[in-house]
Amino acid sequence: TLSGAYPNLPEPKKKRILTLIPQGVGGMGGMSRTTSFLLDGQRWMSPVSESPKNGDTEEWQIVNPSMDTHPIHLHLVQFQIVSRQRFSHGEYMLDWLAHNGQPPLDHPTKNLNLAGYLRGSQIPAGKNEMGWKDTVQADPMMVTTIRVRFKPQDGTEFSFDPTVGPGYVWHCHILDHEDDEMMRPYKVVD
Repeated sequence: TLSGAYPNLPEPKKKRILTLIPQGVGGMGGMSRTTSFLLDGQRWMSPVSESPKNGDTEEWQIVNPSMDTHPIHLHLVQFQIVSRQRFSHGEYMLDWLAHNGQPPLDHPTKNLNLAGYLRGSQIPAGKNEMGWKDTVQADPMMVTTIRVRFKPQDGTEFSFDPTVGPGYVWHCHILDHEDDEMMRPYKVVD
């Protein structure tokens, strides 16, 4: 249940920065156009990079340098939206590419510290977003922060062992995007 301050999930044990990377090809007159997106520059079959601990709370900062809103969906859990904040998306992408190279990556993503790129104040979750969610709108040129607890909303334990099996996924809920590798596996660990 929600009461008092929002978000009311405990402080996160881990923070993750996850960037929605537009993939472009040459277009008319030298202009590039986006043909697809990758999560953190990784393809679907790349090794799992998100391994939250069963029961832990994490904060995920979803960085969207694109001109599109992406509905980001997590399987298994629900979460609370914390805030959105503008960032210097052009500078961020130049630095991201300098650190990581051109995607798709063949190595783990090297995340950047967001502090130097954030602009303006955090915009808290709107009243219509205060509640348990499994999908969040990652708005264009914004960093969207969500707080995720990897256990049921009421704080009890799962009625099954979430660490067994193939794992779960997080992805963009636009069908064309998820079909074109804007989907990544994650594995809950003990």
